[in-house]
Amino acid sequence: MNYASLLTGSAGLESPPVHPLTHHEILTLVQPFTRRDLHVDLGASDRINRRLIFKPVIHDEHGVAGIDAQEVLQLDNPRPGYSILTRTLTLGCGLSATLETQGEDPRVLLARIETMRPQQQFRNVEGTTVALSYRLAPRPGAKGYDPAAVDRELLRGEARIAGFTIVLRGPQVRGYPAEIDITPQVAGVKLPEDLLAVMGWAWSPLRTSKAGYSGKLKARGSGAELSRAIEARFEQTIAHLARTLSQPPAAFHATQVRARWGVALRRALPLLFFGSLIVGAAGLTLVDIPQDSIFNLLLMGAPPLLMIGAFGMRDIPSMEIPPLPRRMTHTAWHPQMETAAQPALDAQTT
Repeated sequence: MNYASLLTGSAGLESPPVHPLTHHEILTLVQPFTRRDLHVDLGASDRINRRLIFKPVIHDEHGVAGIDAQEVLQLDNPRPGYSILTRTLTLGCGLSATLETQGEDPRVLLARIETMRPQQQFRNVEGTTVALSYRLAPRPGAKGYDPAAVDRELLRGEARIAGFTIVLRGPQVRGYPAEIDITPQVAGVKLPEDLLAVMGWAWSPLRTSKAGYSGKLKARGSGAELSRAIEARFEQTIAHLARTLSQPPAAFHATQVRARWGVALRRALPLLFFGSLIVGAAGLTLVDIPQDSIFNLLLMGAPPLLMIGAFGMRDIPSMEIPPLPRRMTHTAWHPQMETAAQPALDAQTT
């Protein structure tokens, strides 16, 4: 017996496997695309998994405020009457950005994709190209099939700066922060934990990961408003990293020394808070409180309430003794650049 089906109330209603795409289904699905001179690539498509890949389209519009990129459309039809359309744009440097939407009518999905010009998915921030991937969803309350009545949800952002790949991953669950991964192209790179946290409370300290470093980016709002806030702060992050990573590590401490001490204090607040609670509780043993006092009742209920509040937080604060900000002694962010820069630095000092 399938207990999972019983719990979900779907016992006996399991859907049969979906058949591969038939020739008639393919002709019906691609009809809106062929009208726009977009032709399916049957060799790259996967009929068994009901996936159609269209032939690439080259955008050569750099001289008219556009972009030079290759566009590939992918139409997934996991079941009849439901489709997912994804546009992938790839620049010559290798950066790519996707735009996806889902619904019943491929004609409407294609119209939605076309409302967003390819150049809108790429930004130039402090000389750095940023690729942004979105999901288009019908706007709440929208009537009819107006393709322009959609909201953009930021799914991913990517940029490459001075030998580092910076990737933003949008929050998968409402109310949780976005995540930022910083991956060096070579091993042995050491970044300060407060590299992003000096920008403000919305940025968390960096933690080491398998690929490099990761941090969190917080923003308020919901839906399209939240997506715009995350996008704006991600652009601030890229601008900060472009300025910081283009200078020697020592310059980071010199320009951000006050902010670095502020981050150290901020990281110590959870430990200071719970330490003050322990000291306060110990001090109350020296005070004679009547048993029938309301104050005594509040003291007895405070510990479980504090525990519920702490474990109920989406982002539990870390109990840590933060490292004190110190000036970095290495001359470059990458080890091989440091080796090359050391003779020039020695020549300047002699």
